[in-house]
Amino acid sequence: MDDQVLLFDDDTPEATEAKVWKILTVDDDPDFQRATAFSLNGMQILNGHIELTQAFSYREAAMLLAERHDIALIFLDVVMETDDAGLRLIRVLREVIGNAEVRVVLLTGEPGMAPVRDVMANYDINDYWTKSELSAERLRTVLTGGIRAYSQLRAVARARRGLQMIVESSNALFCSHNRRELSAKILSEIASVLDVHAEGIVCVRVDEPTGGGRPDPVRIISASGRFTQSIDNTLEDLNQPEVEVLIQRCLAEQKTLQLDHCTVLFFSRFQAGADYACYVATGRGLDDTELELLKVFSVSISRGLYNVSLFSRLEEMAYQDDLLKIPNRNALIRMLDMVLQSNSRSHQVLVMIDVDNFSGVNTAFGTGYGDFILGLVAKRLREAFDGGVLVARVRDDVFAVLGPESEVSAKAIVGLFRRSRRPYELGQVHSLSSVTLGLGEFIGSASVALQSAHLALKQAKGQGHDQHVLYDPQLQTEHAESYRMLLALRDAVDAGRIGIELQPQVDMQSGKVIGVETLARWYREDGTLIPPMSFIPLAETTGYILPLGDYLLRLSFAEAAKLTAAGFPDIRVAVNVSAPQLLQHDFVERFQSHLDAAGVEARQIEIEITESVAMRSFDTVCEQLRKLRVMGVSVAIDDFGTGFSSLSYLRRLPADRLKIDRSFVSEIGEVEDRQLIAAAVIQIASRVGMQVIAEGVENQEQADWMIAHGCIEAQGYLIARPMPGERLLEWLRAWPGRLA
Repeated sequence: MDDQVLLFDDDTPEATEAKVWKILTVDDDPDFQRATAFSLNGMQILNGHIELTQAFSYREAAMLLAERHDIALIFLDVVMETDDAGLRLIRVLREVIGNAEVRVVLLTGEPGMAPVRDVMANYDINDYWTKSELSAERLRTVLTGGIRAYSQLRAVARARRGLQMIVESSNALFCSHNRRELSAKILSEIASVLDVHAEGIVCVRVDEPTGGGRPDPVRIISASGRFTQSIDNTLEDLNQPEVEVLIQRCLAEQKTLQLDHCTVLFFSRFQAGADYACYVATGRGLDDTELELLKVFSVSISRGLYNVSLFSRLEEMAYQDDLLKIPNRNALIRMLDMVLQSNSRSHQVLVMIDVDNFSGVNTAFGTGYGDFILGLVAKRLREAFDGGVLVARVRDDVFAVLGPESEVSAKAIVGLFRRSRRPYELGQVHSLSSVTLGLGEFIGSASVALQSAHLALKQAKGQGHDQHVLYDPQLQTEHAESYRMLLALRDAVDAGRIGIELQPQVDMQSGKVIGVETLARWYREDGTLIPPMSFIPLAETTGYILPLGDYLLRLSFAEAAKLTAAGFPDIRVAVNVSAPQLLQHDFVERFQSHLDAAGVEARQIEIEITESVAMRSFDTVCEQLRKLRVMGVSVAIDDFGTGFSSLSYLRRLPADRLKIDRSFVSEIGEVEDRQLIAAAVIQIASRVGMQVIAEGVENQEQADWMIAHGCIEAQGYLIARPMPGERLLEWLRAWPGRLA
């Protein structure tokens, strides 16, 4: 469902002029959405009215938040497509989209699904309520607190961005070699800070009037916009009486003038060496933040190169980590850009390190202890390197070291924190993971280099603690290729190039065809096949498995209907279901809806889930499977034996049959009987009261072995290869009723 925007406005002049607070509600319950919209209608918060946007799923909300950065507050349901959809959305919002300003109020109708203490500790949210507690009055209170926090964060962020721009602008000014060049930069940099068109003039009067005589003429030393032609002329030659009057007034009163359409800045000779007036046509009045920024910038301009202390302070605010007092991510990117553009880049490396289990430390001991650990890391890194090596904090517990390859190595950095004695002493860093990126062969900007290193580090940490890897440029290529494949997959679904083939399953004793398994197939326009293992994991990782899975369900049920129409109503159709699909709260309802639309009975369908899916959110999976079995759907556990599930869990799992993985079937004839895993799987199935079916049966020896050991159901090339639905019907009519 597309997001919905509701603007509550009572059409009064006051409402039209008031602020607009943009609120997003994310909940898959239409009734709750309607109730929330009704409660917010006409509500005034902090002199503003509400503009409400509604999203009904994790995917819909993520897409909306990626596009819009002006939302003040989100009311977010914890449980949507999955039990943790809301929590995952917070991670995406903060870590992927990078929006740290929007405030989040977490809501739940099932308090036990996400414990309050854990959620408040581990996620950047403002509040957490059960839906039943959120009365109209409490809703107003929560809104007021969240919007006030958002406003304050926005103001701080805007001021910080302005200060950073001032640092950069001041740097540009101080690189000037003469007054004219400096003045030209003053105009462009002021316009940049205020986000207005660069149009104005800079005038100077070197000498004061003496003895009542006529003062020296005011000379225009720089100009832009419509004033460009006036450079090197006097103010009297400008032929702009209004502008001339304002500049003369500014110089006479020796103060800055603020008007609705322009600003005239005054720079005193006591700091700038002469009296300057800078006229900037803003076209609008300036707000308080802009006035403060302009005030700071004016000081920077007037003092110029002499005001080293102010420049240093602004530099510190923009490029220094507040907590650790070391360079921050901005400083790292700036230095990386310089290195990547230098001739010495081939000998430079970037090492990023991450404190293993830092979040666990924070949770166990609190943020104070976590800050202590971060300080320890920063101190040891600073002490280990001289001024030619940059040590920076990238974010949270991630640090970067940038310098010559001869001085910087991950092994040496990790060695700083190794303790031969009492290695697990409290107050120490016990384990680090790292990635090393050589800059000599790297292609891309500083931001891309940093993102690439961070991605490699994240993947390394996924393998466990104490991981140390070299960045592989192929990783960047692989991710670009994955993105292209995802786009192609969506296009292929729309174009109908994703389909299914069916592989028969037979009773090897009677020869009766008892079922077919549906297998996803993607054919390019040229007819070549893209293997399922190339796109199904990608779809699961990106969340596209949800629409793709629904699409494949509909195709499979349509084939079941065709089998019935052709006179084969007792052949069950086995469909693979992924974890994200099964864990959706409304999966069973949608499953039934697809059955009804296809005119297929539940008994004709079997769903196959892998062992890993079964073990994910085990209780939820069991509940979903029980509902399906009550409907009449049978359940098979695919690839059994390839995972690590406990047999006690298997006994509790509501399933009808185990599938022996083809890797175990292929051992028959190659491995001694007493060592065959297939025999163990058959015995396990017998013990827990499940049927067993072998997949990947390719020769008669394997078939005979299976029958001899009590497994009579099988599928594989010995019987038939996967085939389209029409060819399957032909095959069924020609099937001799026995194995060859």
